[in-house]
Amino acid sequence: MFQETFGFHKIENLDWSDFIESEENHDAIRCLTLWPSSWNSNGVILYGDSGVGKTHVANLWAQTSKAVYVIKPSLNNDPRVLFDAECNFVIDNFDDFLVTKNYSWMFHFFNIAKEKNRYFLLVSRFHPSLWKIELDDLRSRLFTLPAINMKNPNSELLVKIAKKLSKDYGVAITDDALQYMMNFIDRNVVTISNTLKILDKLALQRQKTININFVKGYLKNFRD
Repeated sequence: MFQETFGFHKIENLDWSDFIESEENHDAIRCLTLWPSSWNSNGVILYGDSGVGKTHVANLWAQTSKAVYVIKPSLNNDPRVLFDAECNFVIDNFDDFLVTKNYSWMFHFFNIAKEKNRYFLLVSRFHPSLWKIELDDLRSRLFTLPAINMKNPNSELLVKIAKKLSKDYGVAITDDALQYMMNFIDRNVVTISNTLKILDKLALQRQKTININFVKGYLKNFRD
């Protein structure tokens, strides 16, 4: 299988109407779009593999809820500082926060959020049962939160996502070329996104149309 891991900056349409809902992400979409009535706590955990769309829906919820992103340097300051503004919070890549082992900061953050009736969304690659947290009070606090799994998309959904991404990125690729590409790359959103951008860059450089012959030639050159 063909795979690329180039470091492109992704730009996607951030609108609920553009997001492709499926059985794999239904629970997450329902929870986030019906906020706050659908929440029975002030925090929710969203977990799943890389490339399933967690960051996308977290961005959408942040827009809806007027939430700000908490970044790792915040761990060096009193968590109460974050609550000076009237906002909710997203902690993306929560696994990276756990690596710091600054459990006391996290415990106080969650307690203050509850005290001030603020909402937060935690985004992780892993189910909370796999988190290694050495502070019992923090672990028990987190385990009271709903954890929603965003599952890996099936083949039909991946094709729809590929078409959406090509539209978002302005990549003019024919349907047969897109289908051919999908048969020869690793079937995850990150690889699809990167491959589309590489093909677009090469096509612009060579002033070519991204048709099935162009895709075949690129994949053959890569394998060779």
